[in-house]
Amino acid sequence: MKEDFLTIEKETKEEFERIAGVIFNKFAIVNHQSTFRIVEIEFYWNSKKHPDKSTYERKYVDPKRGEWFFHYSGVDIALKNEKTGGYGGILIRGIYDINENKKYSGPMVCAMKLFSGTSVFNESIKTKLVDYPFTESEIKTKPRKNLGENAKESGTDKLNYNFYIEPYIIQ
Repeated sequence: MKEDFLTIEKETKEEFERIAGVIFNKFAIVNHQSTFRIVEIEFYWNSKKHPDKSTYERKYVDPKRGEWFFHYSGVDIALKNEKTGGYGGILIRGIYDINENKKYSGPMVCAMKLFSGTSVFNESIKTKLVDYPFTESEIKTKPRKNLGENAKESGTDKLNYNFYIEPYIIQ
């Protein structure tokens, strides 16, 4: 299955970086208006082996691996592993509009740009990941942004789970 690359088993930074590389360099997001390269993401993963209290609990929906998950901070590509009991998501923090040659930053801005502007009367949301081989970009890391007290409690506030690429050149 296409979403198999999103499977988290080892629960390590190296595994998250491998997944980030695939997302940055092999896929684009296409919606009803444009094509976007993903340029910044953050991983959130919670399991017994990898506790992360800053990961949103699944209270109202139970997204499967590879589904969109909307929450109070933006939109994730959902992650889930039944074997480990782990769940989480890849928060989209930065996208580059290939048609406009423009970068959009911030999780809520990205969610609005990707999902707004679809008619409620005659269209359905068509936002999806598509194969799009980009020139490989060097992946950089830093700590996740704007985490609350829950992350400090679990000690995950200092983990370098924010992955990004620069410059935003598409070719």
